[in-house]
Amino acid sequence: MPPLILKIDLAHRIHEIEEIPRDVVRKYIGGRGLGTYLLYRSVPAQADPLGADNHLLFTAGPASGTGLYYSSKVNLTTKSPLTGIYLNSVSGGTLAGQMRKAGFWALDIYGASERPVYLVIKNQEVFFRDGADLWGMETAAAQKAMRGVLSPKEAATIGIGPAGEQLNLFAAPFSEGPLYRCFGRGGGGAVMGSKKLKGFVVQGTGDVAITDEERFKAVKKRIAATVKNDLQVWAKIWRRYETGSDLGLMHDMGILPTRNWRTGQFAGWEGIDKSRTPMGWPEKGRACGPYCLTPGCRDVEVAAGPYHGARSDLEWETIYSFGTTCGVNKMEPIIAASQICDEYGVDTMTAGITIGFAMECFEEGLITEKDTDGLALTFGNHEAMIAALKKMVRGEGFGKQLAKGTKRLSEEIAGSEAFAMQVKGLELGGYECRGLNGQALQFAIDNRGGCHKGYGLQARTEIMDGTRLAVEAKGEYVKDIAIGQMIRDSLIICSFSKQAYPEAVLSECLSSLGAGSWSGDDFREAAVRIMCHERLFNMREGITRKDDSLPSRLIKEPKPDGPTRGAVVPLEALKDSFYRAMGYDLATGNPPDALLAKMGIEK
Repeated sequence: MPPLILKIDLAHRIHEIEEIPRDVVRKYIGGRGLGTYLLYRSVPAQADPLGADNHLLFTAGPASGTGLYYSSKVNLTTKSPLTGIYLNSVSGGTLAGQMRKAGFWALDIYGASERPVYLVIKNQEVFFRDGADLWGMETAAAQKAMRGVLSPKEAATIGIGPAGEQLNLFAAPFSEGPLYRCFGRGGGGAVMGSKKLKGFVVQGTGDVAITDEERFKAVKKRIAATVKNDLQVWAKIWRRYETGSDLGLMHDMGILPTRNWRTGQFAGWEGIDKSRTPMGWPEKGRACGPYCLTPGCRDVEVAAGPYHGARSDLEWETIYSFGTTCGVNKMEPIIAASQICDEYGVDTMTAGITIGFAMECFEEGLITEKDTDGLALTFGNHEAMIAALKKMVRGEGFGKQLAKGTKRLSEEIAGSEAFAMQVKGLELGGYECRGLNGQALQFAIDNRGGCHKGYGLQARTEIMDGTRLAVEAKGEYVKDIAIGQMIRDSLIICSFSKQAYPEAVLSECLSSLGAGSWSGDDFREAAVRIMCHERLFNMREGITRKDDSLPSRLIKEPKPDGPTRGAVVPLEALKDSFYRAMGYDLATGNPPDALLAKMGIEK
């Protein structure tokens, strides 16, 4: 079967199915790459992210539905209402597999319904259902109601919570019902809310063809052996705690962003490290989707105290956002905060970091209790943090200001811009980067904003290989790592599986799954093409070199602690290094026409 895209017009309640040219799949692979290609062709320049012209593009990849290990991911691409530029976001779950079993590589949802609606997609049939009774429901309850009598194994679900309905700019679409997997960053949930789309259900009953079964079986066997024999230590720790269990090491390295990035070390880290907190973490983890060899997700419930009954599954970025950033050294309020974010449907990172930013504004006297509805927003005040979060997700009082995110809030609070920890409107990931030059560069140049994952560089990598302070070679360093990330995100497989997927394995996977013969040179070219096309979307929105920035705190304030005490980020030199590595114009930071033509990209 040729690759197909299902296009759904919410305004007119019609749909159509089109073939995706095979040369497009060859050039962009699937997932992130395919989503980038389709977004550029679908969304006009300067389109309102919350307008009918914006599109929601859910894309699967060659690996989806095949049973390849770590292939339970799906990509969402849209124009972000938080940043106003390119957005891709990845979630775990069964959606990509169900899409492929229904015959689709992509779902393209556009227009806007006049009243709440949800969709039921069964193979190649589309049903528009009245969503009025679901409006106001939290994310998991809404998905259960949409799925009806179908079991979670029979159908995939996506839904938004009340925050998305209220057009909270960092509302997130959630998948897998009570498992609370989500497309976390950038506000895709607000885009759904603007279209009055509560969610959708996808059920596919077909089979996904594999071109070379023997080759595919051999590469799966190779991946399993690598995890079993070469990655034993990592796999054991991951299965037990997943992320958030090495805060002591991060503290020693000086990469724990603390109290809105005032410092890189947190004296209270032991109170929020998964491996040290007696929370009753279940011994056995669960996977965020099928085909995972190292399942590490696990819910934990607070047993006593003021947050008794709060329940959530925590990853490092949530611990960072509501823990170190806000100066909170107790796990219980972080679990409570995560649950609130899950139920209302918002990104934990933007939520917590924005509150941490407001705490610094409060401590600096830039805002007072008169502004915060009487909340004493001081670092470490977890009661005030939770109260502020509830106001934020409900859009009440000072919460309406917090719901704008860090960048917009800083524009309204005089004297705060230097410590607004965001790039291009997206709050930074959880790694202090003064003295971590690759991570700093990644924050500055990532096409969706201040992202720690988009280009694939893990913070500890350049510490362990001794290159954390390198400058001139850092552009090529970041580019090389980004190439693997682009392919994994397009294949589409879990980012955390990168050690099991070296270049040769990625080539074998692509070759065995019907995408033709792939060499390392082939996928490096495809990866650079995807990176250029993402940048082209932003270039059309007016993004240039000046927007590849960092907060003044990181450039001008010497780091006060840790092994790289006294460091600042040499940003301009790092940017030059990256632009040269990519072949971008040094003055604008954008790909020139000659490079776009070489990559086969039409403007």
